[in-house]
Amino acid sequence: MHTHEKHIRDYLAVHLDLIEEGLRLEKVEYYLPNSTGARGFIDILARDHHKIWVVIELKRSRDSARQALNEVTKYTELLRREKSVRKDRIRSIIVSSDWHDLLTPVSNLARDWGHDLRGKKITTGPNGSVLSCETVQLLPEPFEHHPTQVHMVCFYETPEGRDRGWERIVELAEEAQAQNLVGFDFDRVAEHDRVVGNHALYYAIGRINPDLAELQAGLDVVPDEGDEDNPYYEVPASYHDCVAEYRASHHINNGGSLAVTIEIGQPDKFSALLEDPLWEMGDVRRTGAYAASDALTDRDLYDAVAGRDGQAQVLFRGSADPRVRPRWATFTKEASEPLAGNEDWSALMRAWFAEISADSDLTDVRVSIYNPCDLLQTFFWGLLDPERPFELYTPSISALAWDSSRLRRITLGALAWDGQYRPDLMKRIEMVFSDAHHYAVYHHYGEVWRHDPLLLELLGLRYVLVDMELGAAAPRVSRLQLFEDDHLQQVLGPPCESPYVRPDGKLFLLTDFVSAHRNEMHAFIGEYLKVIQPF
Repeated sequence: MHTHEKHIRDYLAVHLDLIEEGLRLEKVEYYLPNSTGARGFIDILARDHHKIWVVIELKRSRDSARQALNEVTKYTELLRREKSVRKDRIRSIIVSSDWHDLLTPVSNLARDWGHDLRGKKITTGPNGSVLSCETVQLLPEPFEHHPTQVHMVCFYETPEGRDRGWERIVELAEEAQAQNLVGFDFDRVAEHDRVVGNHALYYAIGRINPDLAELQAGLDVVPDEGDEDNPYYEVPASYHDCVAEYRASHHINNGGSLAVTIEIGQPDKFSALLEDPLWEMGDVRRTGAYAASDALTDRDLYDAVAGRDGQAQVLFRGSADPRVRPRWATFTKEASEPLAGNEDWSALMRAWFAEISADSDLTDVRVSIYNPCDLLQTFFWGLLDPERPFELYTPSISALAWDSSRLRRITLGALAWDGQYRPDLMKRIEMVFSDAHHYAVYHHYGEVWRHDPLLLELLGLRYVLVDMELGAAAPRVSRLQLFEDDHLQQVLGPPCESPYVRPDGKLFLLTDFVSAHRNEMHAFIGEYLKVIQPF
């Protein structure tokens, strides 16, 4: 420490009230041993009026200011490790005359650290006296311009019309304080006559800063007289946390996007569009924060809009390292979101994530979830699509875990069948949905998931997780997990003695159920197609 800095330190030690009322000096240059590394000296160690230990580090020059965070974090750890001070009994204050290089990193640490950290800016006289000491206003949490679930799909007859439509959408969005938009061009590559408008623009509205929401007060988002029952004005449940963005979407649509037709989008609809062979994605359009950031790639943006970074309601794909705890906590939360409404899989995956977290050797986890919670829709789409196998429409989970050198765990989730034939299939479905009209109402309002558990029980189907035997010549179940009477049940193997496991060690799956009931299935679908149009 330079001589002048020592004078400032000694002056502050005598005048601690300049830093904070009620501080009491314990020691100047308090020595801390370190059994695992470099020792050190705390500039000033004090206690506040709650008897909390206060580490005060003084940094005067810009060069020494850069060392402040290293020393504060080191000394806080050493107080706990070498002096047995409890974590909740330690605070830190950084005192500096120059905050040019300190403000950003100290703000970050103060938000995320487990200790209280504050900053003070001083001005000094020529003899080391302190003329003033002011509290530094640390930077707030950066506002995250994450794409919300407020999505729209606009269809145009020509690419030029789509370009003009985007310009109009951007203009209206700015009026609604929605400066951050991301848009994706999609062009129809086959069966052009099946849709109105072969050039689609799918766009998502990024989060609107709450500070700007008040500026939306003049927007007209009230339905016209007679339109109160128009489904266009129904507020999707996913919008309840996106009020400002939902209001902006109304303003855009009321102002006119120049499209021939408009649909409401959602993450899973965007994912389906990405994978639809009839559509091809083209340019990615950006405004606001998305246009200004070269750290956000096009892939980052469409992963976010598809819900692969959270917010997905049906489909999720993602990966994480369990050792990176902040990301792991977010990852497990994101993976749980599409499991809402499926109590069995939700509980089973919570237990699976807990097991993974407890294994310190694992370095890579990859999870894929498809959970529509609508069994009848699975039958409609899976059995009526001649282009894709039925298995692609069935609910599924794939959860894989690696250590540094090898695949350690393969866990699959599926709808398993108990193997018992139900000749009265139609009657069992009618115990849940009296007819196709009854089902259509629940499907329209997104409430089918509430009735799915009873339907599954009547048909002998159950959501399960299975661990697959590693290294086996043919895939076999080594552990089956399910919930029975609200308790986790495990069946170990191989062989797994369970009605859901076949003699060859494989599961009875939903495809087996469909094969066994093929005639009943076609009769059931024929009745429902008189009312339901799945495509």
